[in-house]
Amino acid sequence: MPKDTQKFRIYEDVGPPPANPGPPKKWGYLPLETINVGDCLELPMDPEQASAKAQAIRNYAGRVAKKTQRKFSVRITDYGIGIWRTK
Repeated sequence: MPKDTQKFRIYEDVGPPPANPGPPKKWGYLPLETINVGDCLELPMDPEQASAKAQAIRNYAGRVAKKTQRKFSVRITDYGIGIWRTK
């Protein structure tokens, strides 16, 4: 192999790399930022689904609460999962 063969290329003025937004948010569609104190967000589902997803929703609500200085209560109810804004 000749010594002057290059194994790389340099491109000039290409700009910054594209943004990497990370993985999609699983619960990002929930409008937790817009509900008022005393409001309840209802997620209807069967009891098996509710018990399986409740902790993930609690974690998401906790992350939103930390960012927005609000508080939420997530409970398993007869109809599925309820999210109440408490502060």
